[in-house]
Amino acid sequence: MKALIFLFISLTAIFSNSNEKIREIEYNGTAVKTTFNVPVEFYGKYAGRKSGYLQINEDGSGVYNYDIFGFAPSSCEKGAIDMEWGFLLNENNEIVKFEREYGLSYPVLMKSTGATQFQGCRTPVMLDFILVRKNGSITVSSSDDWEKVTE
Repeated sequence: MKALIFLFISLTAIFSNSNEKIREIEYNGTAVKTTFNVPVEFYGKYAGRKSGYLQINEDGSGVYNYDIFGFAPSSCEKGAIDMEWGFLLNENNEIVKFEREYGLSYPVLMKSTGATQFQGCRTPVMLDFILVRKNGSITVSSSDDWEKVTE
């Protein structure tokens, strides 16, 4: 338990942001300030039992690949979505997080940078949440089983 508390304190302490890793992403018509300057524990691949995954890279780029792409217009190029991402920042340039029963929840915006978009090519930007659970695992809210893969 002490190790888990230390992890949460460490993650919170590390969340100081560097201006070169701050970007605005437009979401629902509003420019939202985000950062990709996050603790190293968040970078990497999140995957589960199926073929889908989320990859977030230290340079703010990434890939979102649905387990099942779902319904989309015929003009939609199905496949992995190249993207840029950022954790939301508050007015003090601190990463937004919410305490939940299971642990902490960090909102993240993901913006498509290629031909394929989110939700069947209906939206270029998607809001999701990275969850830091009390058991120490880090998961993705939009998937039922995507968990941070240890390398």
